[in-house]
Amino acid sequence: MRVVQTRNKKVVFGILLSALIVGVMLTLGQVPLAVSQPVTIPVKAIKGPIPMDGANPIWEGVPGVVIPLSGQTITTPMHPNISVKSVFVKAVSNGKELGFRLDWADQTMNNTTIGPQDFRDQAAIQFPVNTSGAPPFQCMGQSGGTVNIWRWNAEWQKDLGKDSAGLWDVDDQYPGIFWDYYFEEPAGGVTYPDRIGRSLGPFNTAMWSGNIMADPTLRVSSVEDLNANGFSTLTTQTHQDVFGNGVWEPAGSVKGGCCTGPTWRIVVKRALTTSDPNDVQFKAGASVPVAFAVWDGTNVERNGMKGISTWFTLKLP
Repeated sequence: MRVVQTRNKKVVFGILLSALIVGVMLTLGQVPLAVSQPVTIPVKAIKGPIPMDGANPIWEGVPGVVIPLSGQTITTPMHPNISVKSVFVKAVSNGKELGFRLDWADQTMNNTTIGPQDFRDQAAIQFPVNTSGAPPFQCMGQSGGTVNIWRWNAEWQKDLGKDSAGLWDVDDQYPGIFWDYYFEEPAGGVTYPDRIGRSLGPFNTAMWSGNIMADPTLRVSSVEDLNANGFSTLTTQTHQDVFGNGVWEPAGSVKGGCCTGPTWRIVVKRALTTSDPNDVQFKAGASVPVAFAVWDGTNVERNGMKGISTWFTLKLP
């Protein structure tokens, strides 16, 4: 390699000034620098069940890694101006299950999409289904390189805490709403079983067709188990194997967390191995590629409009 030297002070000054300007712009824009080398996320071995409460003291002693996020600018809809610049990740395993705790700063809780102006907070963890060899494209995989995505959804978290209905609906968001009489609706009001009965007809085609977004009985938790092998191929798995729980803290995070202000703290876990060929499978001592994404509803983020990470390396005990 040939090294070119110059004594031209103007050229040297110009190069240094350009580097300084780029650095200032990245700092003011709070844009994280790209990770030049793979960063390992250690999985701590624990005994007993993995706690679904992120405030459980077990999580305090687990080492965490700050994962930088950048705006998705590869395909439409692009969104370079993300508001969540990083997510704090911890991981544990008890020899049977693998669990993650994700923390990130978020000034507002967005947990409904009932109104046309509303967008939900979300977070996702992505793995290649085939963990041997080079990982597929970090944005939703590629043809021949399927990824398994665990997407936690703040709206589904809200539905879990609703009541027997299990679904925050239009009449919950707008209690003064009025609709005309449906022929399947009984006199004296509508209960959730009545709504289900009514919706199995032509009035709720999404629920009738088995859409997990519309039918809460198809969910096992606030996390959706998905696959993708390229842009616009995201597909809900027939069998849901991932469990999750999330809490938004208005006054700060717990000890060992990422932040002192308003924070989302979620826990996601799954068995190390499953019978589903579309799932990533984990083995003791293995190193598995993993990537992350976060959506901020206040910043109108949805679909491809999100903060994403590059591939990191998850090291199992």
